[in-house]
Amino acid sequence: MKYKVVKGCVIKGEGHHVGAIVELDNALARDLMGIGRVVPHDEPEVQNRAVGLEESEDKPVARRGRPKKVDPEPEEDAE
Repeated sequence: MKYKVVKGCVIKGEGHHVGAIVELDNALARDLMGIGRVVPHDEPEVQNRAVGLEESEDKPVARRGRPKKVDPEPEEDAE
């Protein structure tokens, strides 16, 4: 079964930080839960939250680009 580490500890010679998920046998897990080092880890069920889009006949919105640069007209000297 999987357990979540709530206090940093060494399990079977390997150091584990808080929040790590480890696979333990029942006897070792019972001992570590007794001293408050691990708690059972429940994996949440993955739910598909996608919302289907309805088909529409609207045209896609045209995106505006940057306006083109306009070269300034040269001034003519009227002498």
